[in-house]
Amino acid sequence: MNGGQALHGVLDEALSQNPKVHILGEALELSPATSGLLKKHPTRVHLLPAVDSALTGVAVGMALGGSRPVVELAGPQSLHGALQQLGQEAAGVTGEFSAPVVIRVPIAPGEALPIAALLAVPALTVAVASSAAESRDLLSSALSARGPVVLLEPRWLLERTAHDAEPLPLGSARLVRQGEHCSLICWGEGVQAARQAADRLSTEGIEAQVIDLRCLSPLDTELLGSSISHTGRAILVAPFPGIIDTIVEAAFLRMESPPTSCPARTESIVDAAR
Repeated sequence: MNGGQALHGVLDEALSQNPKVHILGEALELSPATSGLLKKHPTRVHLLPAVDSALTGVAVGMALGGSRPVVELAGPQSLHGALQQLGQEAAGVTGEFSAPVVIRVPIAPGEALPIAALLAVPALTVAVASSAAESRDLLSSALSARGPVVLLEPRWLLERTAHDAEPLPLGSARLVRQGEHCSLICWGEGVQAARQAADRLSTEGIEAQVIDLRCLSPLDTELLGSSISHTGRAILVAPFPGIIDTIVEAAFLRMESPPTSCPARTESIVDAAR
């Protein structure tokens, strides 16, 4: 089963088992994750015009009314139109009310992402997978989250094989590789580059620990602090606003040097770690 089929299975099961789940989007029949769901669940799969702010606004309204909507956007450029609704309406809801909106955003390698704008939205969970299985498991977790969740889903994962499921709570990072000399902190497409860099560094006697963040907000400060305390050195692969402050706060007394950063390219990571 590839990643697209795995996501399709999660959504189909959610629609079958939970009458509160709805799926909204413009080109759902063209997406491997949602193709065929409109025919099978015609009353809860909705094709809507490609006006991203309106699409998200409808979803937020449905969520406040007790539904659990899942929105599929065309790509990260569509997030700009959705941010106002996410920030002013969905994420700001507190108390007995909640807005459990899931926004799925397919992303291509190297595509510009409005990470700073997303992380500036209070109480918004932002997660990104580095494997097909994680895409499926993050979606499953997001469907039970209390507040709004944005899932950044690399398009290339749709063709990869999704292995057995595992519990994947939102906000948890993953230790990909053990190491003694430095911590490579990465996410999304940077995880594969970091693993390749760690393999090359190992031939030079440098053992790099690789941490896949998986969730950009909230960050897993416990695992980050533990990793950097162990290695004493942090290398941030494709850093985003706020992460350096988090790193320093999590392991300040155990850091042997200030955090460094580099692009999500194997050569750049190797050079930064040497």
